Amino acid sequence: MDQIFEIITLLALIIIQSIFGVGLLLFGTPTFLILGYDFANTINILMPVSITISFLQFYRSKVTDRNFIKNYNIYCLPCLVIFLIIALNFKYFFDFNLMVALLLIFSSTLILNKRRFSKFKKTFFKLKNLVLMGIGSIHGLTNMGGSFLAIYSTLVSNNVKEKTRYYICYGYLIMGIFQYFVVVIISNNSINFSKLYYILVALIIYFPIQKIFNNINDKKFSKYINVLALIYGFLILINHI
Repeated sequence: MDQIFEIITLLALIIIQSIFGVGLLLFGTPTFLILGYDFANTINILMPVSITISFLQFYRSKVTDRNFIKNYNIYCLPCLVIFLIIALNFKYFFDFNLMVALLLIFSSTLILNKRRFSKFKKTFFKLKNLVLMGIGSIHGLTNMGGSFLAIYSTLVSNNVKEKTRYYICYGYLIMGIFQYFVVVIISNNSINFSKLYYILVALIIYFPIQKIFNNINDKKFSKYINVLALIYGFLILINHI
C-alpha cells in the first residue's frame, strides 16, 4: 500500500476512534487485509495506536464501573485469546466475514428501529454475558468485534455517551493488550515494528478532537455508533460478494 494512502487512512481512523472509541480496528482491519497485509502485521500497525487512544479515554474518563470490568474479564477475554490463537494458526481456513456482516446489519438495524428493539432489549439483558463471549470470539477470529462491543456498550449504558465510550475504551484496551501480546509471541519473526511512530500521531490528534466529542449529545452519540456499525456491515457484505 502506498505510504501516503496508509497515513491518510490512519489519520481518518484515529479521528473516528478519538471521538467514538472505535474505528481503527473496525475499519482498518478489512482495509489493510484487502490491500495485502497479513493478519499479524495488520494488528501490529493498528493495535498500538488503538491501545494508546483507548488508554487515554479510559484513564481520563469520569465513569467507573467495576462490575462491568469484572464481567468483561471473565466472559470476554478467555474467548478472545482462544479464538485469536485459532485465527493465527489457521489463517484462511475459516471465513467469518459474511456472518459478521449479517449480524452487524441485523443488530444495528434492530436497535435503530425503536419499536422492534423494545422486545429485543429484554432478551439481550438476560443473555448479555453470552454476548460478551461472542464479542471475544468474533474479535479473536476476525479483529472485527469492535462493532459488537460498541452496540453492546450503547445498550448497557442506556445511551449515556460517557458510559458508552467508557465501556468501549475499556473493552478495546484490554482486548488490545491481550491480542497484541499473543500476536507478538506467535508471529514475532514476521512482524515489522517500524510503524510504532503512529502512536505519536495519535497523541497529537486525540486532545483537540475531544471538543467534537463534548459537543455531541447522548442520543446522537449512540445513534452515530449504530449507524457506523450498519455501514460497516454493508461494506463487509459488499466486499464478500
